[in-house]
Amino acid sequence: MDRLWWMHITKAHKFKEDIVNAAAGGRSVVLSLPQNTPWKNTLKELVEDRLRMENPKNRMEEFRCPEEDVGAFLLRKYVRKERRANYRYGMTYAAFLGKCEDTVLNDRYIWVTDVSQKKLEEWLGFIAEYNKNVDTKTPAIFILETQEGTLSKKARKGITNLVFDQNISAYDKFTFCALATTENACKEYIRPYLAELVSTICNEDIELCAECVAAGNAFLKNPAKTIADIAENSYRSDGERFTFSRTEEEMKTLIWETQLKNVFPVIEKYRSQFIKKYSQQIKNGLPITNAFDEVVDTPEDVEIGTLVLMAGKGKLVLNERDYQELITFWNARNSLAHLGTLDPESAERLLKRGTSL
Repeated sequence: MDRLWWMHITKAHKFKEDIVNAAAGGRSVVLSLPQNTPWKNTLKELVEDRLRMENPKNRMEEFRCPEEDVGAFLLRKYVRKERRANYRYGMTYAAFLGKCEDTVLNDRYIWVTDVSQKKLEEWLGFIAEYNKNVDTKTPAIFILETQEGTLSKKARKGITNLVFDQNISAYDKFTFCALATTENACKEYIRPYLAELVSTICNEDIELCAECVAAGNAFLKNPAKTIADIAENSYRSDGERFTFSRTEEEMKTLIWETQLKNVFPVIEKYRSQFIKKYSQQIKNGLPITNAFDEVVDTPEDVEIGTLVLMAGKGKLVLNERDYQELITFWNARNSLAHLGTLDPESAERLLKRGTSL
């Protein structure tokens, strides 16, 4: 699922390529990532692989943002002890490192994680001065990973800012869920509904989406229990537990929204097919006045509730099967129209029926 997300979801793939293109083009990068960044280690691996193809002589290294001064840390980590002896106080670390020719820093992509707002400003100041002091050599390129909300508001020369949530849309998350359902053994007609339901309920956490899609029918029958089981028994790719904060009432609303989007069109399609089948009988029972005191004189404008009423008064002669099916669709329409949700079995039956309409 990790490579499906980063390689086959268009905007996720572009986000990864934007990192590569900036770094390969000599620009440092500030990455603003959410707490639940999907498969972050895979992202780093893919970026590293692509950068190695673009520039084989450079290596990528990763470390957590140090508490100490940025320049002092890099001097100690990347410059030999005897070369460090040439450093003279009065010259900044950034200027010294920028002019230093014999250091492995010159052929590194440096990925720094957990950069706070305060340390980000320090890093950006260091990089700006470092770049000013680089002459003909290839400089180090820095990829600074921050949490959302810590991105510097200042535009900096030679720095590319990339914000995950500005690049990834709800549609990308749905597309991922839709593609992920092809790995699931659930019935073909239920897959679009499963993808929609998962992406609607879990769209803030793509890895949780993957787990819920894999659960398939269990998720459809009881989303809340399935998510609770995942939170108790499974781990994210970074080793952390899954968390989920939606309330039962919020979940119910999201299920209703999903059913409205997926089941309601099936009800309307059924109504249209029913009217075609019984067009002449319906026409014979018109005109009528609907609940809004409007005169209805064409079969196509007759609502499903009116069709039930006409059948009950004998104006429509239906066989038992058609009558019961009409009642089923009418009940479903009423439930959704009044903010109610359908039980999983009813929703599945209607979606299945929709494949033959």
